[in-house]
Amino acid sequence: MVFLFIGCGVRARRCRANIAQAAEMESAHPMLGVDIVGGKIELAKRFGTKHALNSTKADDSNAKIPKLVGAGGADVVIDTTGNKCLSEQLYYLTHADGKTNLVGVPKKVDTISIYSSLRHLKKILTGFHVGSAEPCLNISRYIEFLQAEKYKLDALVTHECKLDHINKAIAVVWRGDEGRVLVAME
Repeated sequence: MVFLFIGCGVRARRCRANIAQAAEMESAHPMLGVDIVGGKIELAKRFGTKHALNSTKADDSNAKIPKLVGAGGADVVIDTTGNKCLSEQLYYLTHADGKTNLVGVPKKVDTISIYSSLRHLKKILTGFHVGSAEPCLNISRYIEFLQAEKYKLDALVTHECKLDHINKAIAVVWRGDEGRVLVAME
């Protein structure tokens, strides 16, 4: 299963590095991650992303993505950016029997335009509503994954600080290259 995801870090929706972990649990191969922040790209590599590209280098990502996903396209594509133009491009990088998942939330005025004859394929375009998790189901699954050592919670934590250094923690988050930032309340 060829897996492509755009947005490798954990800022914003706090899910992107977890997407890489989930793909690895499902034996996705190869996994291709793309981001604009070097630290997030490195974070994605920690979770099994074989190919991690920086999309600010147009010659890097624009030329390499189609080659890496292959002529047929990626089986699963996940877009966490909410960028209208990018969402449209990623749909075309999805295999005819594949699935494009839009996790990022676009601006309300943005409308995605996709060539209509593609609806005859088995390709699926779906989105996720913010806050659609089901804690009564999800939390017990996370515990099972942790106990089975399938979920790398410790690897998500990139910074720790004490409460009296909270401003430093906030600065790290706003810089955008962090995983999870833990704040000790003592």
